[in-house]
Parts: sequence; C-alpha cells; structure tokens
Amino acid sequence: MTTTQEGVSLTERAARQAKAMLAKRGTPDAAIRIGTSTAGCSGFSYKLEYADQMAESDQVYESFGVKVVIDGKSAVILDGTLVDFESTPFKSGFKFSNPKEKERCGCGESFKV
Repeated sequence: MTTTQEGVSLTERAARQAKAMLAKRGTPDAAIRIGTSTAGCSGFSYKLEYADQMAESDQVYESFGVKVVIDGKSAVILDGTLVDFESTPFKSGFKFSNPKEKERCGCGESFKV
C-alpha cells in the first residue's frame, strides 16, 4: 500500500460530502475507495464505495482530510483525476474530471481512455 499526495484528489465540496457519508456510517476516520470497472457502451465506468479493506496494491491519497483508496489497476486510469460533488434540484452526486478520459457515451455512464 502506497500513500501519496498526487494521483487522485477531491475538491473541498467532495471531501465534505465524503466526510458526511463516513460519519453517517459511523466510521468518520475510514476511507473511500474510488475505482473503475469495465461497463457501459464506452468501456469503463467510475465506482465509489467505502474502503473497508486494503490490498497490498492499493494506493492511498488524502484530500482535505479524507483518505481516498485506489486499487492498482484503476490507478493508471485515474491518475490526475479530480473528484467534485454537485447538487442540483434534480440530482446530486460525485463528478469525475479525468484528464485521461477521451470520450463519454451518450448517457454519460461510461467513458473511454
């Protein structure tokens, strides 16, 4: 497991939301896991979940006091990604700004690198 300050970062707004989610779960000092999976019509989709367990190949980043865990396979795809949180009257959620993303599918659920 590697701890570093580069790679994936959260905006302050995303960090506040992550902290609230972790606190609500009763694990305020825990971490969130951000990764990718093969899905959708464009190839990859983002996933965000609680990091309950760590693997040797995991990389750990920290933004605004929130630990972010990335698996070794996703780290290559996610390097340089900034995660924000947006809330509108119609929906709210985490938004990924990935410099390696080349194209998104029409529905916005998957992407190509």
